[in-house]
Amino acid sequence: MGANSYPRDVERGLFDGNPLAGLIAGFCLTLDASGDLEARPVVHVQLRPGLTLSPVAADQLAKSCQRGVQRQLDARDGDFAPHPEAGPAANELAITLHPYGSGPFATPSSIRDGYLLRGGG
Repeated sequence: MGANSYPRDVERGLFDGNPLAGLIAGFCLTLDASGDLEARPVVHVQLRPGLTLSPVAADQLAKSCQRGVQRQLDARDGDFAPHPEAGPAANELAITLHPYGSGPFATPSSIRDGYLLRGGG
């Protein structure tokens, strides 16, 4: 997408001012290559151990995380601001929630520096 995003900015977006941040154990970042030859950022959020969320609570957490990260990235880099000419999904930031120790967190050695998935996902 040409914009710079940094794990520390994502971290701030997930935790700073997020009333649901206490549900988060950690995160990692990947790029998801879609069928339109575009790569979109995905923030994988690991829930605290033993935590199970209802679909409504999971949706609330994902939306809260998405708003926070988007706000942080918009403040840091204008490249993440909406660009209508690029279409509605151009700067879409996906948040994917995972129970503790599952998904990309199932193999902790695949996560570098605590937040970047080796091999891009």
